[in-house]
Amino acid sequence: MKNTFIAKNPSVLWFMLGLSLFTVIVSICSEAAGTALISTSFLKTLGKTLCLCLVAVAMDVAWGYCGILSLGHFAFFGIGGYAIGMWLMYDRTKNIVVSSLESNILPATPEEITDAIGSQIFGVVGSSDFPLIWAFSHSLTLQLLAVVLVPGLLALVFGWFAFRSRVAGVYLSILTQAMTLALSLYLFQNDTGLRGNNGLSGLQNIPGLEAVSQATLSLWFFWASALALAAGYLLFAWMTSGKFGSVIRAIRDNEARVRFLGYHVESYKLFIFTVTAMVAGVAGALYYPQAGIINPAEIAPIASIYLAVWVAIGGRGRLYGAVIGAAVVSLMSSWFTGGSAPDINLGVYVVKWTDWWLVLLGLTFVAVTLFFPKGIGGLFDLLPRKGERT
Repeated sequence: MKNTFIAKNPSVLWFMLGLSLFTVIVSICSEAAGTALISTSFLKTLGKTLCLCLVAVAMDVAWGYCGILSLGHFAFFGIGGYAIGMWLMYDRTKNIVVSSLESNILPATPEEITDAIGSQIFGVVGSSDFPLIWAFSHSLTLQLLAVVLVPGLLALVFGWFAFRSRVAGVYLSILTQAMTLALSLYLFQNDTGLRGNNGLSGLQNIPGLEAVSQATLSLWFFWASALALAAGYLLFAWMTSGKFGSVIRAIRDNEARVRFLGYHVESYKLFIFTVTAMVAGVAGALYYPQAGIINPAEIAPIASIYLAVWVAIGGRGRLYGAVIGAAVVSLMSSWFTGGSAPDINLGVYVVKWTDWWLVLLGLTFVAVTLFFPKGIGGLFDLLPRKGERT
């Protein structure tokens, strides 16, 4: 029993129990369950928070365990969102077009239907032609594969060149940030068909489920987000608990010594970078149907910086720390920027939290770095352990 995975990692069991209890309580309190103690909009916020927790865990494995400070993981998150968003836009528009053409005396040809779909989706940017990246948007199966494979392939190619050249530290961070900036600028272009700054909208309307209420759909997405977080947490806990985990932590602490011992450091880093990118894509695919819209601003470099701040606040090198950091900062951000936080009247000046939230977040990050370097998760170290004196 002492050698089992759970015995070596008791925090995994506690996390799973906590997540399960949280999921059950929220489900019972949702509008779909009939109690309506939690509104549908707040249920969506909780579902999105779980997705952010998942991408934060992926970031923590790359940075906290392997020492790869990636400022591009939110780009992979966004790619997953765009991949599923393209199918949602296509299929929903197709249903609308087919319904409108049913009144015609002559049935519409497939070419006419395709042209009408293109005009509806790309008319906002003055086009009706499907760009190359939309080639598989008609297929849910292929787009779901793209959610995982496109971020993974991008990370594999980028990581192969970067790690093969032994780029590390701040230089690697700058490169990942440049990659993110280049991707966001590309998505702004009209020839991508992604509608520029308008982005893909109406993603909360799932084709084929029009008769299902938003309250029920939100609950389903909340369950899917919780399941994805649980699966991702288990995967990364298993990866970081054995010999493989010891090697990547050693790479984080002293890369040159690990290379001297005969380990192919680049392969380990490339594997971690690719797998965490794929998981980030899954998180994005679940997040944006709940958000309802995605645009290139979501992939801007600042988003990946926020992701690093979440992990640092929660506690780098602890999977549960990443979850805590993402959940706390995400929910606080919703509260402060959503108008729920009351303004503070100082007489000569009124503090409006919608304007001061980023300042508060920055001060929190500095305070945690200076006084709590292990983050919020480090507070668990203060708890007495079995066999120790209190």
